[in-house]
Amino acid sequence: MMVASFVIGAGQSVLEFSAQTQAANEQNRYYEENRQNALRSFENQQNQSVLRQSQENEAAAQQKFDASLENRRAQATAKVAAGEAGVSGLSVEAIQRDIASGAARYGDRVDQQTEWTQAQLQAQKAGQSYQAVDRINSVRKANKPSFLATGLKIAASGVNAYSGYRTATRGQ
Repeated sequence: MMVASFVIGAGQSVLEFSAQTQAANEQNRYYEENRQNALRSFENQQNQSVLRQSQENEAAAQQKFDASLENRRAQATAKVAAGEAGVSGLSVEAIQRDIASGAARYGDRVDQQTEWTQAQLQAQKAGQSYQAVDRINSVRKANKPSFLATGLKIAASGVNAYSGYRTATRGQ
């Protein structure tokens, strides 16, 4: 009877250890899958942000180029109109400077808007890294069950079985 009680207690402890080990392994597989997915998502978001930054720079350069062409057209038109009207001197130069000044202000605004957009995209990229860390940390790794705790449970089963045996044999 004592041996059977000990074997049952020890067997239960071993089965419990095995189940805990399997559950810990499954939790750790889930953690790793979640971590990999979070990193892939982060990389994808970063690539999209870099692409957007590049597109914003290209769009700004195109706007400035178009403005430069328009500036040249306006200056040429003003020069031709002044020549046809027989006007020359300081007033024509003032008109030319005014046209050039307007184009320069437009270019400055485009640069400023591009800088603001780039700063916003950099902030988004930083936020994406924090989001990835939060996602990874949302799933905890499991601790493996302790061999020592299992050994102590088996020993306790032995002590309980022996105590039960002693109690049973005293009464006889």
